[in-house]
Amino acid sequence: LGREVALICCGEAHEDAIDLTRRGCVIEAEAGWVDVDCADGHGFDPEEKIAEQGGLTLQGAKSWAERVLQKAAEDSDDSDDDDNAEGFLVFEASGPKAKGRARVFSSELERSAKFPLEPGAIILERGDLDDEAREFNKRRLRGDRVPQEEHDALIGRRKLDRLAEGVEFLDDWLLRQVGFEEVHTRVILESPIHPDEVEFHIDSSVGPAPPAHTCLRHIELDSDADSEDDDDPDDGTGAYADYFHRRLSAHLPRECVRGVDPRDLGDAGDDEMRGAFQALQQGHPPLPEDAEVVELQLLNAAFAVPDIERDQGTEDTSWKEHRAEKIPPVPSWEGYFSAAAELLYYSPQVKADYAPFLARCVGSRKAAWNFFEALYFRTIPEAIAAINLGTETRPFAQTRSLAYQPPGGGPLFRRLAVQSKIPVRAPPLERCLKARGSNPPRTWISGIADRLQKAGCSELVIAVQKWFRESVEYLLTDPKEADEEGDYFAAWLRACHREIWDDIDRSDPAELRRKEWVASQAHPKNKKKRHQLRDITIPGITEAFNEFSKFDPAKRTSTMRERVLAKIIVDAFQLRLVDISMVFAIADAVLASPSDKPVVILLYAGEDHTKSVADFWRKRGFASSGLPGKGQIGKNDWEDEDPRGLDFPAYLRDVRNLFPVPK
Repeated sequence: LGREVALICCGEAHEDAIDLTRRGCVIEAEAGWVDVDCADGHGFDPEEKIAEQGGLTLQGAKSWAERVLQKAAEDSDDSDDDDNAEGFLVFEASGPKAKGRARVFSSELERSAKFPLEPGAIILERGDLDDEAREFNKRRLRGDRVPQEEHDALIGRRKLDRLAEGVEFLDDWLLRQVGFEEVHTRVILESPIHPDEVEFHIDSSVGPAPPAHTCLRHIELDSDADSEDDDDPDDGTGAYADYFHRRLSAHLPRECVRGVDPRDLGDAGDDEMRGAFQALQQGHPPLPEDAEVVELQLLNAAFAVPDIERDQGTEDTSWKEHRAEKIPPVPSWEGYFSAAAELLYYSPQVKADYAPFLARCVGSRKAAWNFFEALYFRTIPEAIAAINLGTETRPFAQTRSLAYQPPGGGPLFRRLAVQSKIPVRAPPLERCLKARGSNPPRTWISGIADRLQKAGCSELVIAVQKWFRESVEYLLTDPKEADEEGDYFAAWLRACHREIWDDIDRSDPAELRRKEWVASQAHPKNKKKRHQLRDITIPGITEAFNEFSKFDPAKRTSTMRERVLAKIIVDAFQLRLVDISMVFAIADAVLASPSDKPVVILLYAGEDHTKSVADFWRKRGFASSGLPGKGQIGKNDWEDEDPRGLDFPAYLRDVRNLFPVPK
């Protein structure tokens, strides 16, 4: 590109801002006993106690109750963290130092006026000693939506506390660096693409999506989430990466900060951005009503899930789902394929299926490659022409039906839409978001590729396309071996080896992937009951399409094996799509920066992406010459008790020290 450029790749682990701003930047919560305000005199139902013990001092009661809660957690399938077992201790004594009676109750219970406390009784809760974090996470566990303004103000206050400890957060550090006039600083983030980079496209020659095929209507109803998910307060809204994006966007010019994750295109988490995507449809004919919705309304079909489950606290009727109903996602090809990651990693209990699409519409490994390469490097019409999306096959391309047909027939029922998890159920043939100004229409990433080619960077675009193919092929030749994070293997175990999945510790998928044997949780000391993982493999893409060739969705519903295999294939293309988006965005940012000064690019994304992007640019001439430790600080593996603070070397304390670039 003929420029002096310094590339800083900052790999992150998707931690929550509330955890990173704990004392000492140690993300693990420090557990202890916290006083509960019980001035109202409300207590717990004595019949629901876990254990009871008399003749204890208050300190003795705390120690005893801690052991009881740990034992209860060990005996339960609902917790992966026995050391931080939570619950309530009710202590009754005649005086401050007198011995008394202690009772332990589950943290899931609510106090009630029906069970008044004894005079002088106190209640203690074992949980997070960080008051702000404890209350914040309680609200998220209840399903409350914490406003962004409130969250960001809280994080701002906590950062000041850490600054007093000598810790400066990355957003504050970066805002200082941007103030230096000697360099141009640009930030690339694993965050949603801004609406001003795309526009709405309508193909009037194509009609709206037809109802889903019968094979999708016969798929079973959604199951319950895994029990450990119930204890996880993370609702996807408190990540430091999102806070980082908002803070930079509020303080820096638009051209300095760019989100480049196409997977959320048209379905951003920020309400203002969602509204901006909706505004792109103004002046166009409104979206036609969904064909399945019309059919189910005519049938007056009832919901398959009882009203009480739909309206009172189920995950799929969370505030996110209500937001998706109020401000629906705008259709995009990226959004259609994005559900694969959600269903594999976060919401496997939601039933959706790409297998009929791959079996009937794609049909082969060669066609898959022709389709995705055209979609990401050429035009949308070329991509559609590479597969079979005609009138007869379009019903198979739906990923989820809004109708549920019970086994044995009978009336149709309504199925929850879960649009917050499956934003685009059908290929958006008739209308979709496209790269601004593209004609014929191109996806957002293809629009950047076209712009770089026109700017004289054809060699770079060709190299990126070759790298994309090699990266996806590597990932899909042996998904278990190639995915070092272990997410694909965990999804495979859950879907295809449920008896093992339900009986093992699955808290660390990366470690699980490497194990030859794993202990049974039901029989931890019995070697004969342990499970062998060594010989469990995931088929590669060639074998997968061989299996899909034997699947006739016109005759039956897909198996769990076929479903998870299809999601892995789709997700692999989307995972590496993020990498090429970052590579293209880096080149685009350099070309767009004035040529009078050196350019500093900060890439802030998940570690898997930053490693991949750094490897690409190293092969294109970037080096760490003159930098101690080959330019790497921090480490790859962190324990929860490790402080997340890093001691920056001189060249990062002031990015001007990165120049001139060593020859």
